Amino acid sequence: MIYAMTARSLVAGSFTTNPGVTRYLKADRTITGQWTVQVMELATWVAEVLAAAGGNGVLLHVHGFNLEQQETFARHALIADGLKQQGFGGVVVSFDWPTNGVLFDYKSDRADAHTVAPQLLLDGVAVLRKAAPGIKIDIMAHSMGSLVTRHAFQRVVELGKADSADMTVGQVLLVAADIAAKSMKHGARKSAALYAHAGRVTNYYSRADEVLSLSQWYRLFQAQRLGFEGMPDGMPPGHADVYVQHYYVAHMQDWPATASISHNWHFLDRQFYRDAALVLAGHPAATMPTRTVTDQGNQALIG
Repeated sequence: MIYAMTARSLVAGSFTTNPGVTRYLKADRTITGQWTVQVMELATWVAEVLAAAGGNGVLLHVHGFNLEQQETFARHALIADGLKQQGFGGVVVSFDWPTNGVLFDYKSDRADAHTVAPQLLLDGVAVLRKAAPGIKIDIMAHSMGSLVTRHAFQRVVELGKADSADMTVGQVLLVAADIAAKSMKHGARKSAALYAHAGRVTNYYSRADEVLSLSQWYRLFQAQRLGFEGMPDGMPPGHADVYVQHYYVAHMQDWPATASISHNWHFLDRQFYRDAALVLAGHPAATMPTRTVTDQGNQALIG
């Protein structure tokens, strides 16, 4: 059983690939591996999520582009199990935003990402904080989910709702982030609100990521992707940049050789989950046993 919130519209009892109002879900996996979905009343959903958190916090999982709802739930289950095995005691909650689940619908998915992004904070973080003001809330965003996350903070501030909605989060993990690296520079308008409301941003990047390489080609290499290039030199202090390319190359035989494995292997890897669990526990970046210092002054995943 998993918990999620969805920004997909609901038509004739089925969720679509179009933006809609936020609905709160509980999903159960059947013996065939599919997921049956129940729409819940907000108060009931919040109570069950907080009970599942057990005082150990909520991790909001924000998926990337080209994932259908059923695939999002399957990814959610992988993350929840992987982190649990490494000692994470909280609950994972997915933010299911309306991707089309079609490889060539990148532009359409990106537009929908911008549209629904504020719902992540206003209908997710703020709602949970209102119910349990002291609760620990973190975010793990993958690929275009990083755009959803960064844009959510920016838009809530632009809409003038940041003072009325508590959108403070602790750890923000950006995995293979499909956003412009330059947008994360200190003082950049697009990331200012994220840095202001997050305790620490940790960015996992690899230049062997073939999906992000295509994304950069799509933009004629005018906007280098954060998950490909890493954090810019002007990154604010206190955040972490983690190079995972060498680790990926050394272990790529451990995972299925799918077309997108260079972009999403993290969710099949025990060492990544160990690192992520330590991040979520607030372990200092400088003493992470899963990393070593590189000659670029940042860190690299090892193991």
